[in-house]
Amino acid sequence: MVTNIGAKPLRVLDPTATQSIATDGMAVRTESLAGKRIGLLTNDKLNAANLLDAVYDVLAERFEVASAYRVNKGDASRPADPGFLNDLSQEIDVAILANGD
Repeated sequence: MVTNIGAKPLRVLDPTATQSIATDGMAVRTESLAGKRIGLLTNDKLNAANLLDAVYDVLAERFEVASAYRVNKGDASRPADPGFLNDLSQEIDVAILANGD
């Protein structure tokens, strides 16, 4: 018989916890896309820009959006710089983000 004297007990996590959705700090959702400047924010991942362009095409067909503002934040493994996001927010009304691959 093998015993493990002094071993720490095994901690088991329960994956069935109640889901909670944080809403603090979220922007107010716009009521309509009509006349809105749509920001299309990509990173350097393959196909992210293509996906956003396809989404924008559908939105442009359904709503009278004002324009598309395409921007790439660069490195997919790092968050966008706060200054970059602040500058972007001055140019757009609504942002759509995509990751590719």
